[in-house]
Amino acid sequence: MAEGEKINDSPPDPKRRKFGQLALSGILGGYLPFTDTALGAEKNAGSGMVSIAPGIKLAEIVNGMPDDNQFLFLKQLGVEYIEAWIPGAVVTLDDIMALRRKVESAGMRLFSTDILDAYNSDKIHLGLPGRDEKISQFNDFIRNLGKAGLHTTTYAWSSGSVYLTGYADSRGCRTRAFDQDEAKKKPLAYGREYEDEELWDNYAYFIRKVLPVAEEAGVRLALHPCDPPVSLCGVPQIFRDNASYRRALRIAGYSKYSGISFCVGTWAEMLGPDEKGEDILGAISEFGKTGNIFTVHFRNVSSPLPRFHETFADNGYVDMYQVMKAFREVNFNGTMVPDHVPAFQDEKRMGHLGVSGNAYTIGYMRALLERVNAEAK
Repeated sequence: MAEGEKINDSPPDPKRRKFGQLALSGILGGYLPFTDTALGAEKNAGSGMVSIAPGIKLAEIVNGMPDDNQFLFLKQLGVEYIEAWIPGAVVTLDDIMALRRKVESAGMRLFSTDILDAYNSDKIHLGLPGRDEKISQFNDFIRNLGKAGLHTTTYAWSSGSVYLTGYADSRGCRTRAFDQDEAKKKPLAYGREYEDEELWDNYAYFIRKVLPVAEEAGVRLALHPCDPPVSLCGVPQIFRDNASYRRALRIAGYSKYSGISFCVGTWAEMLGPDEKGEDILGAISEFGKTGNIFTVHFRNVSSPLPRFHETFADNGYVDMYQVMKAFREVNFNGTMVPDHVPAFQDEKRMGHLGVSGNAYTIGYMRALLERVNAEAK
């Protein structure tokens, strides 16, 4: 394939929208560019390309620059991949390279890297003053990720969302809870009611500005669903069902650089068309087969809306074995992390991670993964 040649990766639709030319060649079969883990001189960062290794990758999220003890804890759990949140309004190439060196010196690989200051921006979502400056900040971060040889970042679209916290689950662990009737009592978050189409227009504006930069840099954009997935405080939570993700992928012209951070817990909160829960396994099959799921947040909840609380992965209403099996069946090759893990009593913490809860969850995930891998042989 010639340099810059467009790839026909969409459903047969002559009117589909394209936002930018793919600047990297050789993207076939769901494999995307990624640099070798060996870091040479910084000026060479991003120059090498290898395929993302096949298979589900158990990972953990870290916040900022973890210390050696936190990395040792993760390594002892058998974690080989990291998703990183980087705080601060200005994140330089040097900052990203320092984090990558730190992760790789601990024997792990940096898979997805997010800038928290632009991760979930009300200015972008609602078209408020300062929107273009915030988009520019995000684009600068994307360019630096590409220069650092990194390939994935996550963003959310959840302005105005609220949670009720402090719930104790059936095991006595502290979790987050949500009650839609209580949430309706909250005041307007931004002084007025917004309509769905306003936020969809703002999403299209954002994608037109950001996706060409991401394609040129070789960085994939993973969209996290709205959590909780119901309109709150006057703001629609537009990424609330399978249909909304179909629309988002269509707006992005079915680019291989626009995809999903598949939060199983948020999908489990969704009502679905019959208001009895969204088709989670169907979503994994649909979006996984097209290669549009980039990362997975592996968590569970007690029930769909209108009220629920978060649970350990093995203690909610979703059969997480079937979820793991579905990801294996579509040959998902991204990272899968514990998320919103309930807290044990007197939980020891390393950074933002609860030690006991995350060890428990990683062990459960590993057991499920080993089972579905064995069944697939």
